[in-house]
Amino acid sequence: MSTTVASSPVHRTRAEVGIDAPAAAVHRALTDVGGWPVLYPWIAHTEVLSRQGPHDEVKFWAVRPGPEGGLRVWTSRRTVDPVALRMEFEQQGSVGPIRQLGGTWDFLPRPDGGCRVVSGHWFTTDADPAETAGELDRHGALQMRTLKDRTEHPETLTDDVVRAQDSVLLPGPAAAVRARLLDALPRRDGTDSAWFGTVEGTPTVQIAHEEHTLVQKFLTPPEPAQLYRLRWRLAEEPGGTRVTADVLAVAGDHRDRVRALAGAGVRAALALAGQR
Repeated sequence: MSTTVASSPVHRTRAEVGIDAPAAAVHRALTDVGGWPVLYPWIAHTEVLSRQGPHDEVKFWAVRPGPEGGLRVWTSRRTVDPVALRMEFEQQGSVGPIRQLGGTWDFLPRPDGGCRVVSGHWFTTDADPAETAGELDRHGALQMRTLKDRTEHPETLTDDVVRAQDSVLLPGPAAAVRARLLDALPRRDGTDSAWFGTVEGTPTVQIAHEEHTLVQKFLTPPEPAQLYRLRWRLAEEPGGTRVTADVLAVAGDHRDRVRALAGAGVRAALALAGQR
């Protein structure tokens, strides 16, 4: 389906899925973007850039699933309504051939306690609209399947998640600590905010957000973790720079082993920040 707005053809796609979980819980899982790296494994990192009431602006870094591959970075403005169980969004700027992208997500309760989730997207594109719609449909179907699986098995978003965090005050300005970390991470060509690399033969993606956050996600998690992500946040204080390192991991049936792995990862991350 397409219409024309302001002389640009607007095309539309639609996806839906039935989920055996309460509509409010599914709405909460989708709209809590801080949890997206666990909800959607291809999301490497998210940052809330601004928030005012029900409105926010969020930046996403993703490793594109499927045959297209590559990295995708975008920012969306959202309006989240937990009463109406609805979310509206509009992407800021263009990504690839997509000039504009927006839409809605509705979470419709069912009498049996489950829900039906319906998403509608509109877009304009410089490419063949049928090809763009096909890619959006494929990705939309993957989003729906993953949302269904995660929310019908909520332990994957709660009990299976392992977090570890620690901090240290290092001498010197944040810029110097950040430079040491960038030197220790896989090499970045240019100034892109995300880039691929390898650590001891393991594929990774690195993210640099402004001057205060660095992220490294292991695309093949260290065993027995099912997901593994490191993050450094830098903040200047009297006496130096406070470096906070945290690990986000998913454990499955090996929580104690993954907890130990995450703790060791935090210690190694802080040591990396303090290397001379």
